[in-house]
Amino acid sequence: MMAASPPHSPHDDRRRRALLSWRLDVTSSTAVILLLFCWLSDMNQQSKSISAEDDSLLLSKSFLENGFCLAPHLFDNTHFSCASFDFLCAFVCILAIFVGNVIPDNRSNNDEKQKKKSMILPGSAIYFLAHSYGHYTFSSVNSGNGNEQQFTISETETTSTNTIKDTIILAFILSIGPLEAASTLIKSNKLSPPNAYIMAAAMLSTLVGIYHTFLQSNPSYALLYINISIILSMSLPKLLFVGCTSQKDVILRSNEVILPKLMSGLFVMAVIVCEPFFCDVFFARIGGHFLFDFSLALDVVMAVVMEGSKRSGGVDNDDVLEVEEMKKVKAS
Repeated sequence: MMAASPPHSPHDDRRRRALLSWRLDVTSSTAVILLLFCWLSDMNQQSKSISAEDDSLLLSKSFLENGFCLAPHLFDNTHFSCASFDFLCAFVCILAIFVGNVIPDNRSNNDEKQKKKSMILPGSAIYFLAHSYGHYTFSSVNSGNGNEQQFTISETETTSTNTIKDTIILAFILSIGPLEAASTLIKSNKLSPPNAYIMAAAMLSTLVGIYHTFLQSNPSYALLYINISIILSMSLPKLLFVGCTSQKDVILRSNEVILPKLMSGLFVMAVIVCEPFFCDVFFARIGGHFLFDFSLALDVVMAVVMEGSKRSGGVDNDDVLEVEEMKKVKAS
């Protein structure tokens, strides 16, 4: 008679989730570094040849020309469609904030720490508004032959006011990465909150400065630069400062691995990789860049759902276990 396998303990489950989180960070960083290498290689190739052949480029030629994967077969104006969708998402987030507590809070008044308001909706509203404006500035017109011919407002409006405005919008979008890096360093006790946010401000200033110094003359580079910067800013600090073996690191990482949020995050990452590599192959036919904006909206929905499940259920057994474990780690 076969002996029954021992049940998995909550700690074993946390270790598995922490290892999965670490592997996802490795995968994301590797994929984005590969994307960066291919982008720089294609930029070098295009600088040598005014009309580089399709087979000499690693990324899709239309993506390199436009900076986005346009979908003229589905949208008369891809950028305007994305801008409208992002504005709608921002409106929904703002509406949810003003309607009140979308997520019911049934905890006692003594649980003040758990009752802190989530910044998911306010942060998402600001991001979607900035993203919508970004697409608006990259508005496109139909060239009449089934292809979209892109132009930017900055080509006709180059006043200092517009430059400042565009810089502020760019900073809002790029700030996602440095702020997440600061959060990682705070949670892992590598930096105090003031020092972490000073570091984030310095990182953001550097990212904005690099764009304005080297890439502003070619707005088609904006999307790739933003995506690469944000993902590396988020994943590299976690890889460098949060492992997956120590008790403290296991607790920090395991809390991130919740299936709905995990799947939506993987969807965002898959779209980021597929858009530049496979735009001409198939990606434009199934939605192009609009899929990227949709994946971001889905990721926000999953984040709100995850937050809601935590709030409505109160403090579950895993949360109690986490609190006790963290006390032991800090005491040691």
